[in-house]
Amino acid sequence: MRWIIRIAITLITLVVLAVAGLFLIPTAKIARFAEGQFEKNTGRALSIAGDVSPQIFPRLGVKLEDVAISNAEWSGKGPMLEAASMEMGVGFSALLGGDIVVEAFDIQSPVIRLEKSKDGKANWDFVSELGGGEDGGGSADVSLPLAQITNGSVEFVDAQAGQSYALTALDATVKLVDLKGAGRVELSALYKGQPVKLAGVVNGVQQLLDGGVQGVDLTASAGGNTVTFKGNAGLDPMQAKGAVTGAVGDQVALFALMDQVAPRIPEGLGQKVKVTGDLTLTADNQVFLRGATIDLDQNQLTGALDVALKDTPYVTARLVAGSLDFSAMSTDTSEGDGAANAGAGGWSDARLDVSGLSGVNGEFSLKADAIDLGSLQLAGTDMKGTLNQSRLVLDLTNVGVFDGAVAGQFVVNGRGGLSVGGDLKASSVAMQKLLTDFAGFDRLVGDASMSLKFLGVGDTMNEIMNGLKGSGRMDVGSGELLGLDIAGMIKNLDASYRGEGSKTVFDDITASFTIEGGVLSNSDLNFAAELLTATGNGVVDLGGQTIEYRLVPVALAGRLKDGIRVPVIIEGPWSDIRFRPDLKALIDTELEAQKEKLKAQAKAKEEELRAKAKVKEEELKAKAAAKLQDELGVERTEGQSVEDALKQGLENKAKDALRGLLGGN
Repeated sequence: MRWIIRIAITLITLVVLAVAGLFLIPTAKIARFAEGQFEKNTGRALSIAGDVSPQIFPRLGVKLEDVAISNAEWSGKGPMLEAASMEMGVGFSALLGGDIVVEAFDIQSPVIRLEKSKDGKANWDFVSELGGGEDGGGSADVSLPLAQITNGSVEFVDAQAGQSYALTALDATVKLVDLKGAGRVELSALYKGQPVKLAGVVNGVQQLLDGGVQGVDLTASAGGNTVTFKGNAGLDPMQAKGAVTGAVGDQVALFALMDQVAPRIPEGLGQKVKVTGDLTLTADNQVFLRGATIDLDQNQLTGALDVALKDTPYVTARLVAGSLDFSAMSTDTSEGDGAANAGAGGWSDARLDVSGLSGVNGEFSLKADAIDLGSLQLAGTDMKGTLNQSRLVLDLTNVGVFDGAVAGQFVVNGRGGLSVGGDLKASSVAMQKLLTDFAGFDRLVGDASMSLKFLGVGDTMNEIMNGLKGSGRMDVGSGELLGLDIAGMIKNLDASYRGEGSKTVFDDITASFTIEGGVLSNSDLNFAAELLTATGNGVVDLGGQTIEYRLVPVALAGRLKDGIRVPVIIEGPWSDIRFRPDLKALIDTELEAQKEKLKAQAKAKEEELRAKAKVKEEELKAKAAAKLQDELGVERTEGQSVEDALKQGLENKAKDALRGLLGGN
């Protein structure tokens, strides 16, 4: 940046010549002589195509019109500087004393072209072109109490980095009493269509321009965004270390400076941002912020922040906070997609905008006392996260929710649409609070441990819940079912029965489930209480917010032979869940029992009749045998059966009859 010093010194010399020309030399000769002196001191050609006119009012000095400074030989961009006119005023009394004091230096409508070649050469490095030297100045005490640029433009092309920048509508004021002392600068311009401003003090201007690190106190702004820095800084390479305060109030202007469209950031995540802390900017575009306080709208966090300035900034953050409010994330209706389903109490059809995830990449850790997510309230939170190309992965070490704790992984993926998923485990979760918040159901009281894997895809909460899929398990310890006296309903066969306390106390509830297409299905629920056990199966339509479930309780099983069994139907929308005994099932069960009873009675009667018939048969056989025995005159010997005795008697009779026929004895 020595070119600034060299130009200033040379132009100051022109002031002396011009003032002298007021009395001694024609202005045309002054112009030719000035051109020669400028080229001698800088190695660049100065052309003054317009008039050179002396000025007495409003200040003593000279005006040069249509001025141009040639560029480096290797540049093809045209003159390094072109200006419609230059005005310079000097202090007359100082001039008489032998010192050159420029009281005013004003360039009108300049076009300044700055370049860096592919091999690293800079077109403003006059010293290298001249073969060395310090600052090229004379022995006079050079000062610039007031230097101004009005309606100028600056073009900077860095062929080495393949980047270019341009400032237009440039108005700048520099106050410099001593090149080696403090200088004050004020600058305003347009950069990529956005108004930018810079104001502050630099200690040791010449040393800073020569590549040194000097103390600075600067404030810069772009649109509604400002940053204030007080510390030490250098220009080549760009570096800084000191205290910083920054405020972002205009996201559109900020992202326009980076050639990006501003993402829509929900309230609480940084529509308005304020940052304070100790800043370190390194030569390789790394930013380190320590002792930081970060205000994101109504939220405040403290900790450390590192940023790598790339096309998409990479942020590493280690933050702690008290209570954070991110409730706007779940109630975004800014794009007019509609609120919740009209009159249905269903899930919202408002578009969930997560475009803010594309603004940065990075990783972070966060510890907070409480976090309000709108539809979900978190207590003490300890989590880590990574954000890569619109995909946010949260690793939950311990997150307090519904009086319990959740651990696991939760993912929000904004690449080409929105999907959410997770693999979570929870312990000691208050089921009454959970079901009240998510289903408007407040009758189940008890602490649960749960596991859940899920995936939902869609741009609205309604789409996500209607397409949800996953699986899980729940185990609820001892608790109560409020407003439901199942034992009383069974005894009285009355769905409206309430009884004293109107509740059912239980010892344990276990169930596993699957989710497909937004419908949760369960077939293995087990419910255990002192005088009551139950099994259940059915579906919960998470998308449609309805339930159709059948609970089969068995009461007094230990006191009665089969207990009292009456199925209970749980059905209806979440806003009006109804419980009723399944009378049809009860009747069918009773009919089946009567049917079995009649079968048993019929079988018993059949057995009785068979037994009686058998006894009768035996009696008849005995009578027939006795009669035949008398007729045959057979007497049984000891141990001989009736059949054998009769057989023997018949054989004897037959023998006797045969003897008679044969005439024998």
